[in-house]
Amino acid sequence: MIKNGPTLRRLAGAAAAAALAIGVAGCGGSPGGGSSDTSHVRALLNAQPATLDPIAGARSAQVVWATMVEPLVNTGANLEPDRTGIVTGWERTSDTEWTFTMRPDLKFTNGEAADAAAAVSTLELTRDADTSILKSYFGNVESFEAPDATTFVVKTKRPQYDIPNLLTTVYLLPPKYYADKGAAGFSAAPVGTGPYVFEDAKAGREFSVKANPDYWGEKPANTGVTFTWATEASQRLALLQSKSVDVSFDLPPAQAEQAENAGIEVVSTESALKITGFLESTKPPFDDPELREAAALAIDRDQIVQGIFDGKAVADGGLLNVKPGTQPAQAVTADPARAKQLVGSSAPAVNLTYPAAQYTNMEEVAQAIGASLEEAGFKVKYLPLDYGTLVKQVGGKQIDGLYLFAGVPNVAVPDFFASGFMKSESITGNCPDPKIDELVAEALEQEDAAAAQPIYEELNTLGVVEKHCYIPLYKQVYNYGLGSGVEGVVYGPLNSVDFTNATR
Repeated sequence: MIKNGPTLRRLAGAAAAAALAIGVAGCGGSPGGGSSDTSHVRALLNAQPATLDPIAGARSAQVVWATMVEPLVNTGANLEPDRTGIVTGWERTSDTEWTFTMRPDLKFTNGEAADAAAAVSTLELTRDADTSILKSYFGNVESFEAPDATTFVVKTKRPQYDIPNLLTTVYLLPPKYYADKGAAGFSAAPVGTGPYVFEDAKAGREFSVKANPDYWGEKPANTGVTFTWATEASQRLALLQSKSVDVSFDLPPAQAEQAENAGIEVVSTESALKITGFLESTKPPFDDPELREAAALAIDRDQIVQGIFDGKAVADGGLLNVKPGTQPAQAVTADPARAKQLVGSSAPAVNLTYPAAQYTNMEEVAQAIGASLEEAGFKVKYLPLDYGTLVKQVGGKQIDGLYLFAGVPNVAVPDFFASGFMKSESITGNCPDPKIDELVAEALEQEDAAAAQPIYEELNTLGVVEKHCYIPLYKQVYNYGLGSGVEGVVYGPLNSVDFTNATR
């Protein structure tokens, strides 16, 4: 049974992708060794993030940086924006203008004013920086203005219904500190308005934060968190069993079952994180639409969910259905015989690229997909990469064939995937099509998400069912284990974690 944690105080958000962050395994040292404080939480994650800079970083790393840096807009239990965070209100003052009100007298932990000018600076970086991972979402924004210390205005070129949603994944940065330190310097020691402040980092081993005594909101119930990592699931379980850590994230089904059998509490949540196969339609072999169709028909997502995850994932054939529990109106059903017929005797070579250590059981998933493609007649070359390299290759359009990537809708609206993955100018840009671009723009111009939904269904059918540029596979059921006496660690479906109520 899936157990969902209580409402997160902050469900801020990605992705893109995305997985978890920072750690220790394979690098020597004892996990969480930086503190003997019994109220200091030791968190074991599955991978080290490429950066803790929210401008450039995949939203997976927010598990670490969101302890210190906060989003402009909070997300509520219904995965919609709420008014409980830095931004306390907004109004759509015209079809192309949104006015936001900020909490007054906030300061960053380095003393800089966390005001509307800081919000404008952060939003301009998000829209304009070459390294911005959210750049494609803000292309329609004409200007950001701060008429006073607690008010900022977002003006768009065309109507755009989801501006408040987008601000849930924009993290407020101190302008002077970020400019002085640069992206690398900020990543080494983030500064924000959050419930924790940077304490210490040991290169390649761990990253620690301590409770912020001057936090504007409810103070943490613990003195801080130390983040370490272990890429092997068996090691994460072993460290939890040995009481070296208090919480071990990303336990695959086998390890989760072992933990439960050993009397360890395991919490499971249906995540919005969706693993998808992307076919690069601008390069051989998948510039051939029949071969894209063959690949889509060859892969059986239900078999992957049952065979690899023992049914403890959620098969999902849609790209734009972002909230847990939803499915698309139309999907592709596996048909291996038809796939083989489409490939014929041509034996096309295809690269299968994937982040081997980033997502639960990803190596097994890649091998299963490769076997299905080979059965259909493709010649498969397996290319496991570290996650940071994959992100760079995808963003730099340096990749071909089929690659596995997680979509993490840190903003729970379909446009997060439509603009992020489907537009010609997007993170992936793997399926350029003027019709897709027109539909994405048309959807954003609707009054709200409900009015846009029929357009998103049309987009999903076009990109997934007709053009076969995307092969949605499954939503992950996310498992994490808690040590004896540990309570209050809450993982949310948008890949965020709230540590503020954690105790041990």
